[in-house]
Amino acid sequence: MANTLVTASWVARKALVMLHAKANAAARVNRDYQGLFQPIEGVPRGTTITVRLPFRYTLRTGPTMVAQNSVQRTASLVLNNQNGVDINFSSIERAMDLGSFEEQVLEPALAQVASGIDGNITALVTQIPKQVGTSSTSVTFSNILNARRFLSEALAPEGSARTLVVCPQHNYEFVLDNKALYNPEVQISDQWIEGIIASKTAGFMTVENTRIATYTTGTFATSTPVIKTGVTVGNAGTGNAFVSTVTVSTTGWANSASTLNAGDVFTIANVYDVDPETGNSLGRLKQFTVTAQISDTSGEIDIVASPGLIYGGAYKNCSTSGGAGSVITMATTSNTLLKQSWAMHRDAILFACVPMLDVSNTVKMCAAESYDGFNIRFIQVYDANNDLLPGRLDTLSGEILAYPELAAKIVGLPS
Repeated sequence: MANTLVTASWVARKALVMLHAKANAAARVNRDYQGLFQPIEGVPRGTTITVRLPFRYTLRTGPTMVAQNSVQRTASLVLNNQNGVDINFSSIERAMDLGSFEEQVLEPALAQVASGIDGNITALVTQIPKQVGTSSTSVTFSNILNARRFLSEALAPEGSARTLVVCPQHNYEFVLDNKALYNPEVQISDQWIEGIIASKTAGFMTVENTRIATYTTGTFATSTPVIKTGVTVGNAGTGNAFVSTVTVSTTGWANSASTLNAGDVFTIANVYDVDPETGNSLGRLKQFTVTAQISDTSGEIDIVASPGLIYGGAYKNCSTSGGAGSVITMATTSNTLLKQSWAMHRDAILFACVPMLDVSNTVKMCAAESYDGFNIRFIQVYDANNDLLPGRLDTLSGEILAYPELAAKIVGLPS
């Protein structure tokens, strides 16, 4: 399209359409809360909102009333990511050299903006406690089914709100592993012609995302860590108490040679995951993820992990507390590079991309557009001293893993 037809509104509108198409991870998460950032009667709401999560209660049996505490869980959604791309042309370049502003400028610019937004969302994958796959094998279709099992056991609703977000390597491995299984003809066509898993796989809408970072596990070889003597780990959940993290005091790590990285997953012997409604054991060990990198001190590490270990009350998520001497088992091998993908229900991650300040009163070429939970602003000015036309595209967004139980990460050996 010729430059003479390029206006601020046209640029913002085209940019928004491209952003919506390119940011496929952001498009699959919960974007319902961004309206809460809008001013009320002209009063700004700030850059942080507290999202209240549903209450949970225990079941009463029999006629005798037992009133329970209503303990509120919350998640803070913070607008802390301003992503943008800045462009600069001389008036001669703008008039004579750019044949298609959309193709030559907007396409590569919005690829970067989308990469920034999706990169912030995909970075949350290391916070997910539930993990399938191993650090020594490729990813298989069985891993998808196991991730589906984890979501179903967490009572994640079925339907189109479930998404499988895969890195390109896992896409290749899934398709390769799935080629011998029965699939509808259309899905086989997708695999052979388009090179994708399928639009629907094991109950998931499937998208491929190149922004999922690789991950390196901590250093914990030649260790047999256990919970320290005299220590009991966990919260009894008295009064329906809720805690989001747990501190696991351990010993037995390789002295001055052990470091846990944020995202490392581990289990505690005899501490099993439970059904969120009945509290009954699911028969598999509860998984926890390290929240921040930490190294040993004389073979001891006080691990801060998520989720909190709660063995009673409405928010019970474990069969029992972690007792002294219980063995800690890492889910992956030491100091290993891993490829990551993840399965989720849309409510696992909350995302907001809000309108930015309207400066059209001071800048002539300024426009902002909104669509389906995405907002973008375009501004261009004229530098008379240098005969230049600098411009900028901006988004303001934030994200949080609000329901980690509604997601499961999938790891595998790079190839």
